[in-house]
Order: sequence, then C-alpha cells, then structure tokens
Amino acid sequence: RSRFVHFEKISMAPFGLRERLISLIRSEGERARQGETAEIMLKMNALEDRQMIEALYEASQAGVKVRLNVRGICCLRPGVPGLSDNIEVRSIVGRCLEHSRIVCFGAGAGLPSDEAKVFIASADWMQRNLVRRVETLTPIKNPTVHNQVLDQIMLANLNDRAQSWTLRPDGRYVRNAPTKGRQP
Repeated sequence: RSRFVHFEKISMAPFGLRERLISLIRSEGERARQGETAEIMLKMNALEDRQMIEALYEASQAGVKVRLNVRGICCLRPGVPGLSDNIEVRSIVGRCLEHSRIVCFGAGAGLPSDEAKVFIASADWMQRNLVRRVETLTPIKNPTVHNQVLDQIMLANLNDRAQSWTLRPDGRYVRNAPTKGRQP
C-alpha cells in the first residue's frame, strides 16, 4: 500500500525477489553451459514455489550441482533422470526449530569459496512468501561472516550424518547413517 523504493543490495518480495533469485539461478546455469564450475547451495524450511522449482530443474539440466537443505515440505524431486540428476535434497529435523534461510551461488568459483555469492533471506520459497508477503534477501559482504556461513552452517548441515535424511526421487526420505569409521 506504499510506494516501492528501489534498493541497491537488498531484494524484496513482492517487488522482484523471485525474479532476482531466478536470475541468480540462471547465471549458474549459463556458467555450467560454458564449462565453468557451477554450484548452488540452499537452506530453507519449505520449497514449493513452482517457478523456483522449475528454475532449479533447468539449472540441474545445464549441469549445475544443486545441494539443498529443506527442513520441511519440498515439492522438488531430486535425482530424477533427465530432470534433476544434479540435485540433492537433505532434511535435518532436530530438537530446535530453525528458521535460517541461506542462498549460495558459486559464481564460477565453486562452493565454498571466497568469491561465492552468499545471501541470507527471510523467505521460504513458497508462493505466499514470494508474492503476498514482504520478505527480503540481502548479501553477506563481511568476509568472516561469509566464510562462517559457508563452512559452519551450509557445509556442516549438508555433511550431517547424525540427524539428516535424504529425499529420494520417489518422494521418500531415507535416514542417513554415520559414515563407517567416522564420528557422526
């Protein structure tokens, strides 16, 4: 109900947040098509927005490695031949409800990397969040925080073998067992 104000670094729903995210995903797809390293890591509570899912499928088909940590509902199907071969989805459900949403793009350097584009967000990738609510996405510019988010949150969550589950192409979740000989 108020006038939209243009921001230089922050993206905001319902004024272009979805479009910004799709643009970042497509940039990784273009890198993959050009033979560059192309990776995406995402952390959120829910993934159900059709346009976002289709953009991730297109990125996978272009050769982008996509690793997701989706705590709750996930309408994307990973590992489907010809559709989502390069997508992996994990879910970690622990004692504490977690609300962090993190979006990382390799930007030609892979992940983790000092050159990666790392963002924090308020929105899950749901239509209601991207279209009907005020939500934000902001880049992490501080190098220390940037590396902490990549290493201590994203990689730690995606490598978890104590409380994580992997989503299969048929929609079933399978509990991940600790790697033999390693601490969970």
